[in-house]
Amino acid sequence: MYISLLMGKRGFVRREASPKEVLEHCLRLAREVAPPTPKGKRGRPWRYSHALYLALLLFRAFFHLTYRETEASLQDLMEGPFPSHQSLARYALKHL
Repeated sequence: MYISLLMGKRGFVRREASPKEVLEHCLRLAREVAPPTPKGKRGRPWRYSHALYLALLLFRAFFHLTYRETEASLQDLMEGPFPSHQSLARYALKHL
């Protein structure tokens, strides 16, 4: 009885996805659906792509995090620069 609860449909053991795996899936999904980053000549150029913003917002929604908690968890998961919690909140208000 106990083993059947741990087994999935095809006989594989179920496990929770790590935050790193969830972030990778969010990035892949966001690259597929995000609009291209504008290349216009007016204004300041975009520092981060639409796909990155969407991926981080998907990650936030998946784990039910606040914007600050999302930023703190990304410091452990991502190398390189990423948007601040203020940028994520502003992007969500303006573009979603």
